[in-house]
Amino acid sequence: MTRLGFRLFLEPKHQAPVFVTFHASTDANYDFQKFYDRVREKGFVLYPGKLTQVDTLRVGCIGAIDEHAIRAAVHAIADTVTEQSIRNCGVSSSTPPAERAVLGGPWPT
Repeated sequence: MTRLGFRLFLEPKHQAPVFVTFHASTDANYDFQKFYDRVREKGFVLYPGKLTQVDTLRVGCIGAIDEHAIRAAVHAIADTVTEQSIRNCGVSSSTPPAERAVLGGPWPT
């Protein structure tokens, strides 16, 4: 997911193994419901994240899944990113400095 440009919401050392949370895309072509629907058509369900004031999406890592299932899910997400012409999958450098401070992490300049 990070290779697709999605930014982790939490640092890996704080990430739980059940759900992996990513910042929602800031791209104008990103619409969570459309994105969710298309990924679901491919056999995978994402979860919207409203854990904070920041929009996120969550990938569940629950049940009897293995490396192949995770790779297939990421492939479905990657295809959907391409199909929907989403070019910016994470928080961009145009995100206001105050919001970047709340979100934490290194930011591109």
